[in-house]
Amino acid sequence: MILGFVSITKAVTVAPKPLRVGSTVVALCSIERHDTARNVFSPNHKPQIRRECLQPPNFAIVRIVRLNPQQYHLLARTALWLLAVIVVSGASVRLTGSGLGCSDWPNCEPGHLIPEADFHAWVEFGNRIVTGLVSIAVVLAVLGSMLRRPLVTKLTKWSWGLVAGVAIQIALGAITVITHLSPPIVMGHFLLSMVLIWNATVLEHMARPNNTCGTSVVKSLRLHICLVAVMTAIVVVTGTMVTGSGPHGGDENVERLALPFSEIARSHGGIVVVLLLATVILRLRVQNLRTGSVKHRVNVVLFVMILQAAIGYTQYFTELPVLLVGFHVAGATVLWISAVRLVLATVTSPLEVA
Repeated sequence: MILGFVSITKAVTVAPKPLRVGSTVVALCSIERHDTARNVFSPNHKPQIRRECLQPPNFAIVRIVRLNPQQYHLLARTALWLLAVIVVSGASVRLTGSGLGCSDWPNCEPGHLIPEADFHAWVEFGNRIVTGLVSIAVVLAVLGSMLRRPLVTKLTKWSWGLVAGVAIQIALGAITVITHLSPPIVMGHFLLSMVLIWNATVLEHMARPNNTCGTSVVKSLRLHICLVAVMTAIVVVTGTMVTGSGPHGGDENVERLALPFSEIARSHGGIVVVLLLATVILRLRVQNLRTGSVKHRVNVVLFVMILQAAIGYTQYFTELPVLLVGFHVAGATVLWISAVRLVLATVTSPLEVA
C-alpha cells in the first residue's frame, strides 16, 4: 500500500436557491463546494464553499397599502359629499338653461370632447367633470373597503351599491340628453341621486371608527322616526313633480309635465306642513331621552326642515328666482341626509368583522 500526499479537487454544484430576507427574495444563488485537500485523510480538512448570487434588477418592492378605519371613513365621507355636490351641480345645469349645452354624449359636441367658448356648454361640461370625480370616489370606496383592516364585508357590499348606482346614473344621464330633457327622465335622474345618497350615508355611518350600536328606543318612537323619514322621501318626490311642471326645465324648448303647477306646488307645500308638525311632535317625545345622539339628530332635521320650508314658500311667492331654487335643491339634499342619519341613530345591530 502506498501512503503519501494526494491532491484531490471535487466540485459539487447545488441547484440555485433563492436568498431571502424575511419574506422578500433578494437574490438567486448557486452554491459550489470545492474539496481541495493536500491530504484527504487529514482530520482538519474543511471543504471550501463558494456562493455565487445573481442579483435581480433593482425593482422597487411593492407593498400592499392597508387602510385603517379613520382613513377609510374619510374615503366614505368624500364619496357622500361628492354625491351631494353633483345634485347641486346638476340643478345648476337645469336652472341656467344649460341642459342641452352639450348636444352629444360622452363628447360635448360630435367630434369634440371639450366645449367651445359657450357658457351653457361649459356649465353642462362642468357637471360631467363632477360626475367623473364621483365615479373615481365610489371606485376608491370599493377598493378601500377591501384594503381596510379590520376587514368588514358589509362595507364592501354597500360600496358596490354606489358603483352600480353611479353606472346606472351615467347611463341615465346619456338618456336624458338623447331624449332632450324629458321631464320623467330628469325626475328619475334626480331620484336616483337620492337613492345613491341614502346608500352613501349608510356606508359613511358604518365606516365611522369605533362605530357602536345606536340608541335603543321604544318601538313606537322608532316607528315615529321612520315615519318622518318616509314623509321626507315623499316630500322629495313631490318636489320633483313641482320642478317637472314648473318653469325651470333646463331649456326653453323642453316640454313640461302635463300637471297644473299651482296645484302640485300646493300639494307639495301641504305635505311639508304635515311633515313639519310630525317632526315637532317627535322633538317633544325625545326630550327626555338619556342619550343625546337621537335628540341631536332630531334637532338637525327640524332645523333644516324649517329653513327648507322658509326657502320653499319664499321662492313660490317670489316667482321662483333661480338662486333660491338652487338653495332649495341643496336644502332638500341636506334634509334627506339628515333624515337617513336620524334613522341610523336607532340601529342597534353592530358591524361584523370578517
